[in-house]
Amino acid sequence: MKIFSLLFVGLFLCVALNAQNVYKIDASAVMEYPRYGHLKMGNSGPDGKEIEINSRYMTIGKKPVLPIMGELHFSRVKKDLWEDRILKMKACGVNIIATYLFWNHHEEIEGQFEWEDEKNLRSFIKLCKKHGLYVIPRLGPWSHGEARNGGTPDWILQKKYLKDRSNDVVYQNYVKRYFSQIAKQLEGLYYKDGGNIIGIQLENEYWYGKAGESHIQWLKDLALENGIDVPMYTVTGWGDGSVPPHEVIPLWGGYADAPWVEHVGKEYQPGNFMFDSFRDNKNIGNDQIEHEGVYMTYEDYPYFTCEMGVGVQNTYHRRLCIDPLDGLGMIMAKLGSGSNLLGYYIFAGATQFAGKLWSTEEEQVKTGYWSRLPVKSYDFQAAIRESGEIADSYKKIKKLHYFVNDYGDDLAPMVPVISKWEENSLQVAVRSNNESGYLFGINYSRYYPKKVQKNIKFEIKLKGKMLRFPQKGIDLQDSTVFVWPLNVNLNEIHVNYATAQLIGEVDNCLLFFQNKGIPVELSLDKAIVKNISSNHAVVKENSNSWIINEVNPGKDCILRIKLINGDEKYIIILTEQEADNCWLLDQDGVKTCYISEADLYSSNGVVYMSSLRDKEFYYKLITGKNTIFKQEEVLFEQPQIAIPVHPKRILDDADWL
Repeated sequence: MKIFSLLFVGLFLCVALNAQNVYKIDASAVMEYPRYGHLKMGNSGPDGKEIEINSRYMTIGKKPVLPIMGELHFSRVKKDLWEDRILKMKACGVNIIATYLFWNHHEEIEGQFEWEDEKNLRSFIKLCKKHGLYVIPRLGPWSHGEARNGGTPDWILQKKYLKDRSNDVVYQNYVKRYFSQIAKQLEGLYYKDGGNIIGIQLENEYWYGKAGESHIQWLKDLALENGIDVPMYTVTGWGDGSVPPHEVIPLWGGYADAPWVEHVGKEYQPGNFMFDSFRDNKNIGNDQIEHEGVYMTYEDYPYFTCEMGVGVQNTYHRRLCIDPLDGLGMIMAKLGSGSNLLGYYIFAGATQFAGKLWSTEEEQVKTGYWSRLPVKSYDFQAAIRESGEIADSYKKIKKLHYFVNDYGDDLAPMVPVISKWEENSLQVAVRSNNESGYLFGINYSRYYPKKVQKNIKFEIKLKGKMLRFPQKGIDLQDSTVFVWPLNVNLNEIHVNYATAQLIGEVDNCLLFFQNKGIPVELSLDKAIVKNISSNHAVVKENSNSWIINEVNPGKDCILRIKLINGDEKYIIILTEQEADNCWLLDQDGVKTCYISEADLYSSNGVVYMSSLRDKEFYYKLITGKNTIFKQEEVLFEQPQIAIPVHPKRILDDADWL
């Protein structure tokens, strides 16, 4: 009897240890169609290229788009460095550049306006257009941006009988003059005129709920009076941001940490890495006004962001180290939760320039503002550092941007299906149009190592189809972040599912990569596929699909797919490191794929490479009958810099008393 009991217990333990953890999501009847025509935006642009906003997403020429927006402060970067930063942002998949205007940069002394050199807004916008990027100026007049007085000139605050950031008539008169100056700089550059200005932001962090709507409305009316006529008017929505109904679109954000808080301990914010339909974030900014009740509902507005931070700006009392995965984890959470514009603050680090009268950084002693910042550096641990170097976070989000650029028209209309999971479990969501979709997963949280999620399988119900995968349970390590396709058509190939992340497509080739060592498995529909061959994977055929597993990822891991009509397609499955070093660049209108540890960007058909090493290799994807990555070598001439050193005693230049 004892032997039987022991055998029974042992069998029970074996079953328990091998039990599968199945995540089940029903995404078969979730599709909701957007509401049109209720948002009171400006001129949408020329026929056939109209930029329009509905309750869910943006369209260009009636086609859904999912833009990537990054912030670059023209007046905090030397003019001769603008092009370098713009091209690096474009190489990362960014297609909209947002930029603050700081009033005290342009009218530090009352009545004396400056629009030259690094303050030349007009030249900056034209340069963005040269490289095919849209621009959204963030006009203020109060901007914050860790600037002195939030960008408000000292002379405004020194005036008696004036209330700034309000409908005070004296303050309004000064804002009218300032907006008229901005309008002169923007004239002829609007989308309706063939330019690249597609939107503006009014004010910033205007946390007055219903009571503040009249001021935002006045700012919008003032912009229109000055001819600032654009397809999209926005405000920041967090902290009960004031949103006059349907007149402006509230934008959202999130940061991995909070340099503005008073303490020096850890800020544990696991919600940043969880899927959630709730858009607001009480962890952004200082002194948010507490309001009772719910001010705003979301159903009339698309889920757009403008301040997702891959880094943060350090303060004197609080110096933080942001992990490269922090930004990726947060932006994946937003995308999986239904965000249809991914906006970063700040994307390219900058420098605070000295004013004529004051330094321009946010500080406490003379202005009474919240934080004490470095006088010069506004590096922000950004994707592109203040020095122009590429950060690790840049490469983590770059491959996600490429995916969004290629498949945003498919993804944008899809509705998020968000289930509540325990905080310690794998966070999972699906975006679906009922028949197809994308599976999002996050097993990461800042300051909190996540346990290994063992023996995981997924069961996703779509309309007319149940996907159960992979064939064997998989383990997901800490710091795993992914998005996988579900029942989608990609470059004529119908992918039932893949446990590998899609990067994009180049000609007849689909690019995937392996997430965090997860065994790669693909299922392709047999309807139009005659056969599949590969030297780096096992291919099996069943009644209605091809199953590819036992994959050995790498540049040489190529699936050769013969279609029934005789065409050939290819799938390449890269390692995660190779995906980090993958670049999809525009060369004279042709998308070209490179893999290199060096930093790359392209301009006018020429690819530029930078590296600190004497020698670099790059691999260029050659597509066609013999699709392959071809290796090339580049030698760099390192400049020889002679630094003269002259010993100097401490009192050599002293004056004797």
